[in-house]
Amino acid sequence: MFLSHLTFFLSAIGFILFIVRSNKQEPFELFLTFFSFLFFSSLGVWLYLEYYYTDQSLMVLDFYGVINENFALLAPVFCAALFGKSVPKSKIFKYFGLLMLIGVGFAIIHLLIAQDDTEHLIFYPTNKNMHINAIVQLIYNISLLSLFIYYLRKINVNKGPELFDGVYKKVFSILFIVYYILDNLFFISILVYFNDIKVFKQMYYVTLVSNLIMTLLIITLAIYTNWLFLITRFKRNWQKDYSQQDETKIIDNKPFVLSNQGERIMNWNDFKQTHINDYESVISNIESLEFLTKTEKLYAALQPFNLAHKELADLLSVSLRTIETNFYRLRVKLRKHGCTEDYPYQQN
Repeated sequence: MFLSHLTFFLSAIGFILFIVRSNKQEPFELFLTFFSFLFFSSLGVWLYLEYYYTDQSLMVLDFYGVINENFALLAPVFCAALFGKSVPKSKIFKYFGLLMLIGVGFAIIHLLIAQDDTEHLIFYPTNKNMHINAIVQLIYNISLLSLFIYYLRKINVNKGPELFDGVYKKVFSILFIVYYILDNLFFISILVYFNDIKVFKQMYYVTLVSNLIMTLLIITLAIYTNWLFLITRFKRNWQKDYSQQDETKIIDNKPFVLSNQGERIMNWNDFKQTHINDYESVISNIESLEFLTKTEKLYAALQPFNLAHKELADLLSVSLRTIETNFYRLRVKLRKHGCTEDYPYQQN
């Protein structure tokens, strides 16, 4: 009972970490948030029916669980497919509609297969067709896992306007691959022990441990998605020793002003062409940092102007989240190559 309550509490934290900073989320982040909600809600229903409301709990949990799980299995595919992409709101609603349609449709297929002379529970040993449903679910799971890996392999952390570092991609990958594997193991166990009710009931405890693992991974991903940049920035500001940054302080106090402030800047080349006369030393300095990508060079050049992230978002026509993640990538890259995180990015 303690483990069930602990897992539910932690899943609530993971969901809250996603929704607190849900303003102007990227398309793939919406599906991440949706996945965290599905996981949190399923644990909540499970906990409520198991310990606080016993009447017909198995039937309610069974039907709810099938629909919820089908949604949750589809969400990672949409996350990977939309990772780093800009999609109109109307299209996002269509994607969610497609997810709902497939999830509910597949749950109805399960229900039709499960119709026999017993209690009509889909995944319970009393149903003689349970093994058929388990086989169908396994095929469905493996198909979605293959589709997820296909889209995952297409994600390039070094390209595109929405950038996360390789560590984020690893956390993102591990979370969902572990989820698919644990779910597949559950249905394989059903096939192996489908006539043994005692073993089937013991699987409940194995599922609790699996849910705890998933919950911790969701919290980790929520921190990487929404909070790591803020944590890094706070740590950076806290550790900064202004007394040893005289040269940087003089440069920071220089009245940097973008001559075309308010107009859109397309890329690093656009910035260079527009500001080469006013900020030749800045551009030359940053061009010498050959380990930076063109996107990172653009953000390195914009940092000395001390513009608010909202101003930069308008200037570059991107989201606030894009600004945060790209600055985070820049600072990680600078630290990796032994450079200061502030302009003029000198060697430590």
